[in-house]
Amino acid sequence: MKPGDRVAVDPNIPCGHCAACRKGLTNLCTSLKAYGVTANGGFAEFSLVAVGHLHDIGDLGFATAALAEPLACVLNGLGAAGIEPGARVPGTALVFGAGPIGLLLALSLKARGVVSVAVADISEPRLAFAEALGLEPLVSGSQALAARAKGFDFVADATGVAGVVEGMVGFTADGGTALVFGVCAPDARISVAPFEIFRRQIRLAGSHSLNRNIPQALDILKRDDGTMARLVSHRLPLAELLPFFAKSGGDPATMKVQFSADM
Repeated sequence: MKPGDRVAVDPNIPCGHCAACRKGLTNLCTSLKAYGVTANGGFAEFSLVAVGHLHDIGDLGFATAALAEPLACVLNGLGAAGIEPGARVPGTALVFGAGPIGLLLALSLKARGVVSVAVADISEPRLAFAEALGLEPLVSGSQALAARAKGFDFVADATGVAGVVEGMVGFTADGGTALVFGVCAPDARISVAPFEIFRRQIRLAGSHSLNRNIPQALDILKRDDGTMARLVSHRLPLAELLPFFAKSGGDPATMKVQFSADM
């Protein structure tokens, strides 16, 4: 790396020697730290980052390259669920949550070769946006969704709502996989019949953060036809950061918001 290089940062700072790190699960490090959390990140005037955490983005636009970290989290989740390059992909998939991370997950499933990907949400504007991205929209709690019980080879939660997670198994086909991707409250609990997991051979997978997936994420973003870049709904100067969040009010049209000092 040299001054002037355009880079994306892998934020996770693992210890490198605990049991999880030795197994290659650096995202599960017992003393995990991160740029932007325990060390200065993108909102600091200066941030000192280890060179091994820097990844060249080439001529990829900064707003698109900023999707590398959330996309890397998605790729870690798909890997935990066994959906990786070279592996057999599910025929059908359902993602709960049409926010930016849910849509990024759904689009990544399509990029992995899943032909039929549906997204469920309660927000009609967000479902309309999902449909415009080539995804099948389904209204959460609707009869149309209920009729698809046990109809998806892969189901993922990107809402962080425990009740949604609890219902995922009911939409997972026999022999399918359910992924807990959204961040539920630490004290939240769900009830699932273990006999159903056993009898229908359901695989449950969990995912936390990213595990050195930034290079793969950048490769996908460089090959993307612009669809993933559409998840960036706002590009604003730093001066508008606080006013924007003060007035945004949960607008469903808001997806990924990128702030930049050079605007």
